[in-house]
Amino acid sequence: MWIAVVIYLLAMLGIGVWAKKFIKSSDDYLLAGRRLGVLLAAATLATTHYGGGFVLGGASWGVKYGLGGFWYGAACGLGLALLGITFAKLSRALSLYTVPEIMYLRYRSSSVQTLSALLSLLALIGITGAQVWAAGAIFESMGLPGLWGSILATVIFIAYTAISGLWAVTLTDFVQLILGTLGVIIATGLALVNIGGFTGIESKLGELYNSGVISSPPSEYFNVFSPGTSIIVLTVAATVMYTLIGQDFYQRLFATKDEKTAVKASLLSGILLVIVSFIPPIAGMATLAFSPEPEKVIASPRVAVPHLILVVLGPVFGALFIAAVLAAIMSTADSLLLAATSHIVRDFCYKLNPKITDRQMLKLSILVTIVVGVFSLITALTVRGIIELLIYSYDLYTSGVFIPFVLGLLWKRASKEGALAGMIAGFIASLMGIMGYIPVEIYEMIYVWGALVSLIVMIVVSLITKPTQPEETLAKLLKWK
Repeated sequence: MWIAVVIYLLAMLGIGVWAKKFIKSSDDYLLAGRRLGVLLAAATLATTHYGGGFVLGGASWGVKYGLGGFWYGAACGLGLALLGITFAKLSRALSLYTVPEIMYLRYRSSSVQTLSALLSLLALIGITGAQVWAAGAIFESMGLPGLWGSILATVIFIAYTAISGLWAVTLTDFVQLILGTLGVIIATGLALVNIGGFTGIESKLGELYNSGVISSPPSEYFNVFSPGTSIIVLTVAATVMYTLIGQDFYQRLFATKDEKTAVKASLLSGILLVIVSFIPPIAGMATLAFSPEPEKVIASPRVAVPHLILVVLGPVFGALFIAAVLAAIMSTADSLLLAATSHIVRDFCYKLNPKITDRQMLKLSILVTIVVGVFSLITALTVRGIIELLIYSYDLYTSGVFIPFVLGLLWKRASKEGALAGMIAGFIASLMGIMGYIPVEIYEMIYVWGALVSLIVMIVVSLITKPTQPEETLAKLLKWK
């Protein structure tokens, strides 16, 4: 079993070493030389979402909610499609490196850029932590303690990301998307065949319900609205809003060869994720029905997909597909690490010292990758939940930045004072909800609550201050001049 996984990990490192020959400048390292075509760009965009939350989190929700567990995956695809329709063309036309740089062009404020970069870093560390935690679940399913599995996975994706930057990430993402998608689909399909399809799942779930193992009747497992309105709205809002402003996605848009490629890649990746969003929850349902020990699956739903793969395919062939699931997780983690690196290098170091050399930036990138990886590991060991960790990380960033970013590009009257006040207010509102200072009824919708607070504060402050005119390049693209 270990042989297949070790071969996979070594192959990813090998791709990273091979891709190093393409690194001639900081543009090559951070943005793959801005030469990505539709297929590579779509693959790396899709894999930025197709990771621990999508696969293992979706399967966990499948164990708990059934088909209703598809909402997170569908929201990932919807967010990318909307990004293609709205801001993909604009962002590529600007030829920048980070989302906070767009904020600077709009508001001409270093404070706005710095605060948005700090909030984005917080989100990236949290979301990377979710991938580290998910990787630990994969190794746990093979008999290795989750802690050591998390550490091993972290070391590997730090290594190949640090070696060759976005070129390594893009090339490994392309391979990982194919392996990760096929692995989960094949294992799920074989499980359905062995258990008698959806009819067999329904029958088995009925037995589990009658014996008191599960609390929901089989019909609820086939109800796509089973998570409930508040959870669905929260999940969709959190995921779509983050996708529309996430540095990890914009970095890929900046790396495409032109504006048309950016739009096409976003739409293609979004459609792909929506199509496959039902697979992880079905895998979770099949695991629950297929397992001879359903109580253990319910107690530890994060290992639902690895458990299913090993049971259906056995230890030898199962290890190949375990590596495929690990591929999905690591493909997201490497994207997040490089996004964090871009913030440190461009929004902080370059801003403080525009004369920094490419060599210095590359060395700094390696150091930042290591630091973010360590912080992510700590986060993963602190917050015990994959999708929950994702939503919290999205929340703190997006509650602060979403309104100033989107409203700033749509509303000429917006001011830098309004944007800064809106970011601070949205972040505080979200933090209060997470810390339990907001009533439960409101907290269930905390994501929308935080953004609403940001919206109100930004509008009020903007109306009582002088509007800020964007820099000429952005103003022309917005057709304000």
